[in-house]
Amino acid sequence: MIGWRTLQVIAVVALIACLDLALKATPVLGPEWNPGRLLYAGSGMVTALTLFALGAIGIGQRRLAEKLERLLERRDRDDSRG
Repeated sequence: MIGWRTLQVIAVVALIACLDLALKATPVLGPEWNPGRLLYAGSGMVTALTLFALGAIGIGQRRLAEKLERLLERRDRDDSRG
């Protein structure tokens, strides 16, 4: 599960970097509007959010596998008693 959490941390760092890039493409932090930089930042944000979602799916899948394993162990224990 550590690998999935690491993927999510990398995604958050990438998202922050893309937000910084997007703000530098506006008059807020940059000299003027830069549409190319905004587009580049937006595509990076989509990728970062995809990485975050993949990490969440991986964590959920791992938890589901652990729960299924516990249920199967309980069923086997109950079958051996009766």
